[in-house]
Amino acid sequence: MHKSTVALTILFATALSPRAGAREGSQAAAGSISADAPVYRVAFERRDAVPGITASSALKLPFVCTADGTIFVSFVTTVPAGVGLPAPPPVTPPLRLVSFSTTGKGQTFDLAQIKGLYISEEVDHYVGESAVIFLMRASHEYKPQKKTYPKTGGGEGEYTTNAAEQRQYLVIFDRDGTYRRTIELEDLPLQIENLGVFASGVFLAYGYDPKDESPKLAMLKEDGTLLRSLQIKKGDVPESIVGKADGPRPFVSVPAQLVPQDRSIIIVQSESTFPLLEVSEGGAIKAIHPKLPPGSSIKALVPSDRNLYPIVAQSSADPDSEGTIYEVRPEDGNVVRRFELSDGRRSYQIACIHDQKFLSLDHADGKIIPLVGSAEPANIADQQKRDATDR
Repeated sequence: MHKSTVALTILFATALSPRAGAREGSQAAAGSISADAPVYRVAFERRDAVPGITASSALKLPFVCTADGTIFVSFVTTVPAGVGLPAPPPVTPPLRLVSFSTTGKGQTFDLAQIKGLYISEEVDHYVGESAVIFLMRASHEYKPQKKTYPKTGGGEGEYTTNAAEQRQYLVIFDRDGTYRRTIELEDLPLQIENLGVFASGVFLAYGYDPKDESPKLAMLKEDGTLLRSLQIKKGDVPESIVGKADGPRPFVSVPAQLVPQDRSIIIVQSESTFPLLEVSEGGAIKAIHPKLPPGSSIKALVPSDRNLYPIVAQSSADPDSEGTIYEVRPEDGNVVRRFELSDGRRSYQIACIHDQKFLSLDHADGKIIPLVGSAEPANIADQQKRDATDR
C-alpha cells in the first residue's frame, strides 16, 4: 500500500491500519523528562452535529487543524474490493476532505471540480491560513489497465488502474472550498512526500532523492518551480526514508508530518527518535530535542496555537502504543505538562489544541459531532504549581 494508508494514517471501521516501524536516529530525548511534570486530565463536552456534512464510517488520521480552530478531516468515500483481506489490491481508497469551524460551519473540498485531471492518489494535503493544498499523483489522460491480486484462500481478484504516465501535481483550493488552480511539478531534485506552504505563498517540500533515497528538503516558488534546496544537518534525519516497494511506488518507511507553528513549519519524522525540525520562512532549520523519557519516540504532533504537543510512545520498541500527549516548550524542549484523556478518547483522536481547549470529534450515523475538552490538574499540588508558573 502507499504512504497514504500507513504510519500517520489510520482508518477506522476498516482493516486498513498498517504501520511503519520505529526508526533509530539522534535521540529525541536530550535529557530525562522532569519527574514532577504536572499531570492534567481532559474531560470532553459534546456539541451539536455539524449541519450539511455527511460522515462515512471510516476516516483518515491525523486530523488537520488551523490556528482559528477549524478542523479538517478526510473520510473514506468508497472502500475498494478486497480491502480487509491479507492481500488486498494495492489501491488507495478515495478520500473526501471536509472541514468544520468552532461555530459549527461545515465545508467540503470537492476534487470533482478539477477537469481533465485523472487522480490516482492523494499523497498529502496541507491546510494554510488562506488555502488548502493537495499533493496528487495524476495524469492528463486515462488508459485503463486490468491487474490481478492474490485472494485469501486462493485464486485471484481483479482491479483497474490507469496505465498512463503519472506525475505529481498541486491542487489548490480556497478555504471556502472554491477550486483555484492546478500546478504540475516538473524537474525537481526530489520525490515529494509532504508539502507545506508559508504565509508568503512559498511551498516547503519534503521527500527523498530518487537516486540514493536520502531525505531531501526544498522550497518551491508559487508556480511550483524550485526556489532552493535546504541542507539538513547530518544525524537529524535518517540516511534513507525509503523501504521495500509493495506498490506502484516506493514505500516510505519513515513518514513525516508537516505542522504549521506561527510563521514556521515543523517537520515530524514519525515513530522515530530523530528531532523535530523547525523550518522558518527564510529557510533556516532548527532542530528541537524535546526532553522526553529515554527510548521514547514521537508518533505525531497535535497542531496548537501555542507550544508543541507531541504524541509520545514510551518505547520505540512498541510503536503500536497509543502514545501520551505532552506539552513541550519549543525554545528549550522542556516538558510543561502531561495529559490523560477521559471518556475513552485516545491521543491520536485529538485534532488540535486551540485556546487551551482539546478539539476532537465523533462520527456516527452519518453525522460529525464536535467534542471540546478542558484540561484540569489531576491533583491540588499540580494546580498550585501551575498557578505559581503562571505568575
